[in-house]
Amino acid sequence: MSTETTRRVTIDDEYRARTRASANLYAEACTVIPAGITHDSRFTLPYPIFVSRAAGPRKWDVDGNEYVDYFGGHGALLLGHSHPAVVEAVQRQAALGTHWGASHTLEVRWAQLVQRLIPSAERVRFTASGTEASHLALRLARAYTGKPKILRFVGHFHGWHGEVVAGAMSHFDGSVPAGIAQSLLDQSIVLPAEDIPRIDETLHTRDDIAAVIFEPSGASWGQVPLPPGFGRSPGNRAWC
Repeated sequence: MSTETTRRVTIDDEYRARTRASANLYAEACTVIPAGITHDSRFTLPYPIFVSRAAGPRKWDVDGNEYVDYFGGHGALLLGHSHPAVVEAVQRQAALGTHWGASHTLEVRWAQLVQRLIPSAERVRFTASGTEASHLALRLARAYTGKPKILRFVGHFHGWHGEVVAGAMSHFDGSVPAGIAQSLLDQSIVLPAEDIPRIDETLHTRDDIAAVIFEPSGASWGQVPLPPGFGRSPGNRAWC
């Protein structure tokens, strides 16, 4: 067959051919869910896959395609999908009730385990999301210090509330994202993490900073590592 009559199959063509059921579900989703996705990480062109089951390090979509899952439930599934011990524990607990709305033994045990993992955690507060956690942490820092400003770093993600949006995943130039009040942005000082002298100068010349917040693994979930020496001034003074 000549090259003129041979149809070149692109990645996009093959994707569409293999995921017709996902395409149909995405069309339905767009009629009831904004942009057809429930989390920005699901966004994929021309449309996301819709998963039907998962086990260990793999998952399968509604078309029967098998994938190696490098996403791992946003990094939370250290044991993979449907680990027998986890399934057994969930089934056992579900039979006892799903939402007691009261204090219970397991929350105390879990808090103790967190302290073992993070010895500096003198007290543990559970929240429903990372966004809620950072929101509460910033409020606590301001309440304790009586100071208004938060020092953040370009590309570091801390959730979706207005105080930490600009400079995290967009608007790196300091401009105002849609839907965010300028007064909220004014409470953040956003600096490049690699400019350690500037960070040090800011921390030691201002007296209105309540807290420094950063991704310990580096920006974008560790994809942009922190520079060597981060956390110390050029004079080797620790500042975070």
